[in-house]
Amino acid sequence: MKNLIILSFVLSSVTHFFSQDASLIYKNTVNSTVTILTNDGQGSGFFVAPNIIATNYHVVEGATNASCILNNSDIEYKIDGYVGVDKSVDLILLKVSTLNKPSIKFAVTTASIGQKVYVIGSPQGLPATISDGIISGMRDFEGIKLLQMTASISPGSSGGPVLNSIGELIGISVSQLTDGQNLNFAIPKSYLQILLDFKKDTPSALSSLISSEKPKKEAPNSYSASIIGKPIRIGSIEVAQFEFPKKMIWDDAVKACTDLGNGWRLPTKYELNLIYLSKDKISGFSLYAHWSSNKSVFDNAWAQSFKDGEQFDDNMEYRLFSVRAVRSF
Repeated sequence: MKNLIILSFVLSSVTHFFSQDASLIYKNTVNSTVTILTNDGQGSGFFVAPNIIATNYHVVEGATNASCILNNSDIEYKIDGYVGVDKSVDLILLKVSTLNKPSIKFAVTTASIGQKVYVIGSPQGLPATISDGIISGMRDFEGIKLLQMTASISPGSSGGPVLNSIGELIGISVSQLTDGQNLNFAIPKSYLQILLDFKKDTPSALSSLISSEKPKKEAPNSYSASIIGKPIRIGSIEVAQFEFPKKMIWDDAVKACTDLGNGWRLPTKYELNLIYLSKDKISGFSLYAHWSSNKSVFDNAWAQSFKDGEQFDDNMEYRLFSVRAVRSF
């Protein structure tokens, strides 16, 4: 028993020795973080190499140009372009040849539930903001792993680093559920590590993403005004105020949403679940299943019941489900 007590004391002493408080973590990492500005909005980012910044893809989506500001300065630096992108996990690597800053060290271990975390970003445009919390859950959205955390983030925090108790990277802030308390999400560092392994040397212009990624603006069809109404913002998407008045097969649902023009589309399986969790805030939902944009196998596509939240796949050629359009912002 005496040996166990001594061992316990040694372990707790080691943990205390290596753990840093928020002020020290902030001091050691804030110079490696940035605020990202585009002609479409703003977000956060951090250095993963001397002149390479990591952030969320949605921070620069649709932008024709971008710049960044170091979170300890007010000097603006032009972003040359991107050297790596993975839309499926909402990550992009940006190159700034005029900056040479230390990168944030990746944690060797993976995140665990209950672990203390710190987030640095620019919520609501307030640069160099730090908040803390814990990892409160591990979630799987459409096959993508996300860290659920209580550390506060807001619009503008997207793309900022999530750090452990010794200031090492464990994730990247990505989204929040506004219809709840401390329901914030981060992308695990493992996805960023993979993207870094495949980065290019020569950057591509951000504008090259627009033609292949984003729908051209079109004149709205006769449905537009009555369906879009006053859109509601949830995380990084806008949700149309109203459902389409009739249920549809999947192909018709995809076409009806894109025909609204201006980037409107059918939500992904992950986005549909975010909408379900915020359905009381958005309101106006039928209890029927709603289509997502994701296919599964054979002639099936994913849908979600708005009665109990269950996600399932069903026949996309003859099943009629409700439809709610979304678009990125």
